[in-house]
Amino acid sequence: MSQPVKLSDGLVLDARLTGEVAERSIAGQIEFWAKLGRAVEPLLQGVQVMALSRAGGARALSECLETVDTPEGRRRVADHLEALSFPHYEAAETPGLLVRTCADGKRSVGRFVNRRFEVVKTGKGAKAGK
Repeated sequence: MSQPVKLSDGLVLDARLTGEVAERSIAGQIEFWAKLGRAVEPLLQGVQVMALSRAGGARALSECLETVDTPEGRRRVADHLEALSFPHYEAAETPGLLVRTCADGKRSVGRFVNRRFEVVKTGKGAKAGK
C-alpha cells in the first residue's frame, strides 16, 4: 500500500535528475536510495553512522548543477581534472583533434584511432593551444 509523504524540493529534484540517468522514476529513485541505506546501515558501526549524519553526506546534485557555470564550478572541474592521472586530454584548435599532455609536460596533437592515441603532424591551425 502506498502512502503520500512530504519531501523537500531539493530531494525530489535530485531524484529526478539521478533517476533520468538511471532510467528510474522519481519514486523509484527514492526507493532505491532507501533500500541502499537500509542495506548499508547494519554494516556500519554507530560511530560511523553518526559521523556520516553529521557530515551531511554528499552535496545535493541540484546544488552542484546550480554552480556549474560559475567561477567556483569551473575551479572545481579544473581541480578535479588536475587530480586525474596522466595523460590529460583537451580540445585542440583544429576540430577533431586533441592535445595530449604527459606527466613530464610534453604536449602532442593527435586523435584516437581504434582506441589508441595517434600523434599527427601539426600544420597551421593544428596547434596544441596553451
